[in-house]
Amino acid sequence: MLGNEMNFYTFTAEFKIPIKTPLIELDSREVLVVEWKDYEGNTFYGECNAFSTNWYHYETIQSVQNILTIWYENNKYNQLDSYDKASLSLESLNDYPNARSVMSMIFFQKFHELQEIEVDYGATISGNLQEYFKSYNGRLPSRIKVKWNDNIKEDMKYLKMNYPEVKRAIDANGVLNTDIIKVLNSFYDENFIYVEQPFKELKQYKEVTNKLEIPVFIDESATSLEMIQKFRESNVIDGVVIKPSRVGGIDKALEIIQYCKENQLKVVIGGMYEFGLSSYFTAYLAQYSDLPSDITPSDYYFEDDFVYTSSKLTNQSLLYSPPVVIYNKLKKIKSEM
Repeated sequence: MLGNEMNFYTFTAEFKIPIKTPLIELDSREVLVVEWKDYEGNTFYGECNAFSTNWYHYETIQSVQNILTIWYENNKYNQLDSYDKASLSLESLNDYPNARSVMSMIFFQKFHELQEIEVDYGATISGNLQEYFKSYNGRLPSRIKVKWNDNIKEDMKYLKMNYPEVKRAIDANGVLNTDIIKVLNSFYDENFIYVEQPFKELKQYKEVTNKLEIPVFIDESATSLEMIQKFRESNVIDGVVIKPSRVGGIDKALEIIQYCKENQLKVVIGGMYEFGLSSYFTAYLAQYSDLPSDITPSDYYFEDDFVYTSSKLTNQSLLYSPPVVIYNKLKKIKSEM
C-alpha cells in the first residue's frame, strides 16, 4: 500500500537589523520546514513558526518535530483525500498549535489553488527606529508598529512629527503594569490605532478598562476562540491580533476571524519573524483584517530566504505570489520516514 512521506529540514538566516523586544534579542532566525509527500506523489511544504527555545511559546522546533513524528506514524497510510478529512486528522494536534499550524498550511495548499494576494504593508520595528528609516529606501508602510522600549515616547513623537500620515501602534508583549495608563493615553490621536497586549492577565485589563482612552488589542492572550470569548465578554478589548501558529493554523484562524466579525472585534493578523512561505499565508489571512497587519516585503527582515521572492511592493501595498520553495537551501535534519 502506498503511503505518505514526511521529512524535516531547517533554514537559518541572519536578521538585517538585530531584533530587540521586551522579551528577547535575536541576531538570527532558525525555522523548521516540514515536507509532505502524499501517496499520489505530490509534495508540499510547511514553515513552522516555533523558535529553537521556548522563550515565546512552550513549543520549540524540537518538540514540534517530535509531536509531528508521532502524528505521522498514525497517518502514514491515511489517504487524507479531502480537506475535511485532512483537517479532522489534525484534531490530535490541538494542544500543539505550532505543530498543527504547519500541517494546516500544508493541507491548505493541497486542497486550494493559491492566488496572488494584495494587502497593506504593515511594518513592525523591533529596536532602533532611526536605523529602520535608513534601510527602508523610501518604501513607506501604511502602518508602523513599534515594540515597547525605554524610548517609546520619543519613538511615537518622532513618527507623529515626521510621518503623520502613517498609522501607528505599539506592541508591549504583556510586560506593562496598570500604572502606565497615563503614558498610554498620551499616545491618543486619530492615527494611533491600538496598543497590542499591554498586560499579561485578564484581571489587569478589567482594572483599567474604564481608564484607557486608546484601542486595546490582545495578542499573546489570543490562544484560542474560547480565550478570546472571555476577553470579549469582559468588555476589555477592541480587537484581536490573530496568529495562525498560536491558534492552530489557517482553518482555526478563519473561525476566529468570523467570530470577531460577528462580535464587533477588529482583526489584525500577526506575523512571527517568518520567511516567505509562512508570510504568504499570513498575507492570505490579512485579506480579512480590519487594519494593516504584520505584512512586510520579502527582504524586510532577512537578505536570504528559502523561497523565491514572494512579494512585491506597490505604493503602500504588497503583492504576494504563491511561494515556491528552493529545496537546495534547506538542511535535512531527519532521515526519510
